[in-house]
This record gives sequence, structure tokens and C-alpha cells, in this order.
Amino acid sequence: MKAYRIIIAGGLGDVLLTTPTIKALKEADPDRKIVLYCMNKRQQGIFKNNPHIDRVTSTSFFKNPVSFVKYYMKWESFHTDFYAALMPAVFCDRNAKDLIAGLHQMELKDNKVQIFLSEKEENMARTFMAQYKNPILMHITSKTSKNQEWEVENWEELVRSMPEYTFLQLGVSAEKKVSNAVDLRDKVSFRDTLALIKYAKSFVGVNSSFSHATNAFDIPGVVLFGPARPEIWGHLNNINLYKPVRCSPCLELLFHSPCPYNKLCMHSISVEEVRAALFKQLS
Repeated sequence: MKAYRIIIAGGLGDVLLTTPTIKALKEADPDRKIVLYCMNKRQQGIFKNNPHIDRVTSTSFFKNPVSFVKYYMKWESFHTDFYAALMPAVFCDRNAKDLIAGLHQMELKDNKVQIFLSEKEENMARTFMAQYKNPILMHITSKTSKNQEWEVENWEELVRSMPEYTFLQLGVSAEKKVSNAVDLRDKVSFRDTLALIKYAKSFVGVNSSFSHATNAFDIPGVVLFGPARPEIWGHLNNINLYKPVRCSPCLELLFHSPCPYNKLCMHSISVEEVRAALFKQLS
């Protein structure tokens, strides 16, 4: 059986965006063996239970010495999903899922993010979320760029303005805590967080891996965009709030450099707009 080898690059959000292409590759040639080489275990976890994949392994030389040598000696073909080299925010008009498919000469018939939960994960998430009244998951930070973040004071005002809903904050403990939100930072694994998303009433946050995960389950969310464009990283199940200014989009130009204009694009999004968008999704 001929193998189609893919080196998985990018962050967890980028990995999620690769999943529709993997499905398309398998459906186009069911006899083709799909082998993925991941940089870390969190990437590997995204593909757990995925029926379109034959093998998920590591890029480590010690775990795959033969593949490692084949790659560097160019004895076998290896493909990549690294679409960031295209600088999509600046130069592209297609969604990232379609851009990734194009790297593999595929056209997507189904562009939904693919996440396959186990029965145990489903039961855990269903039980966990049932203890909260009207649960909304929240993710306020961006590993890619701090310029994508909204002020924590805005998140706290949003929570206060919707007392009939329970906000549960995702992320890691290094991120700022939102007052009056249930603190799940560093308390839930990445896989379990994906399961929680499926059983939430809604999601609100910035452009990140969790905003992409909502697409797998058609969760009606609200996503805030600033230096990135929703045409590239947005999903139809979400209301994507975007206030482009003259310097937008700048994500791939600044990356980790601070915005010289005090994140005007993010500050232009008001709490009232986010609240109204959430109520629209929840209705």
C-alpha cells in the first residue's frame, strides 16, 4: 500500500484546520495509507480516533530513524501542511482550510474541522457541563500574537452583563484570570477541552485553536478578530467580529512585536457588540 506522508507543522489551531484535507485525501483514494508525523503529543492527540488516518507518529529521529533518513536523503516523498509561508492574511482570499487542501492538490467537498471523541470523553463532557447553568466557554488569549487579545476588563464586563449564563474560562494558568468566570485554566486536558466545547451552549473568544474546534461541532460562537482576517481563519458557525483599520491585517507582519497603534482594531470592538452577538447565537 502506497503511503502518503504528511509532516504536521504549526500550532494546534493550524493542525485542526488540516483535518478536512486529511479526510479528502482518504476519500479520494481509500487504499492510500495516510501517515502523519507530529512535532508533539498535543498535535498527535488531535488525530486520536480519526478513521481517515492509518498511523500517527513523531518526527523524532529516535522513534522513526528510517523515516528520518528517507526524508533527509529525499528517498521518499513527504508533504507538509505549512500554509503560513503563503502569508495568507496579506496575500490570500481563501479560507485556511482550503489553502491547506491546495497544498495537497485537493478541493474540499466537506470543509468542517474533524474531531472524533471517544464514548468516555463524550460522557465526561456531558456530565461536567450539566452542572452549570447555560454554560459558555471563553478563551481570551492568543499564543500567536498578543495583538489579537481583548482587554481583560472587557471580558469581565461581558461576564457581569450576562448573569444568567455561566462563563467557563479555558487556557493556561499563566493567562489572566477573568473575574466571576469558572476557572478551567490548566485544569482540563486539551482533548477533554475539545469534548467540553461540544456540550457548551456557546463559545466566545479570540482567534485561536478553540475557536477552530467549534467548527467541528457547529457550536454557535462569537470570535473577535483584529490583526487577522475572518475570511482566512473564521468559520460559518461563528459570528466573526472584525473592525479592520488602515493597518489591518498585520498578523504576519508583526507576529510577536507589539502593535504601534495600541491595538485599535481590537479596541474598536465593544462589549455591547460582543454581548449582542452572543445573544443572537444563543437565541
